[in-house]
Amino acid sequence: MTKSAEKRPTGLWLVILVVFAEGLFVAYLAAVLGLGILEGQSRSFNTMIALFAMVAGAAALVIFVAISLWRSKRWARSAAFFWQLIQLAVATGSFSGQFGNQAIGWGLIIPSATVIVTLFKKDVVAATMKSVDPE
Repeated sequence: MTKSAEKRPTGLWLVILVVFAEGLFVAYLAAVLGLGILEGQSRSFNTMIALFAMVAGAAALVIFVAISLWRSKRWARSAAFFWQLIQLAVATGSFSGQFGNQAIGWGLIIPSATVIVTLFKKDVVAATMKSVDPE
């Protein structure tokens, strides 16, 4: 095991794993949308392409944030926090409305709350403050 891997606290590993899993799930959703485009399942081709591009971009961003957290980049904590806020916004809408689903809501709230709380632990902040990108 390398020295940098030994220095990462357990909380940072938890954040990295959860954010990476979220990124993989969003990538799966992008793949489903892409297959829908190829199979001609969309009513509006332009809208489906735009939605696919946004979801694929979000997947790339979240996976990049997880990789940057693994590299202990300090800016990645802010990006991970922002992504959790986005998920919480989607989760609140999942509890009501015509297509409301509590399982989706809780499935978004639980990992988001876990990551947000863990991001503010002293050892996680300290582990990500050491790496400053040279400018």
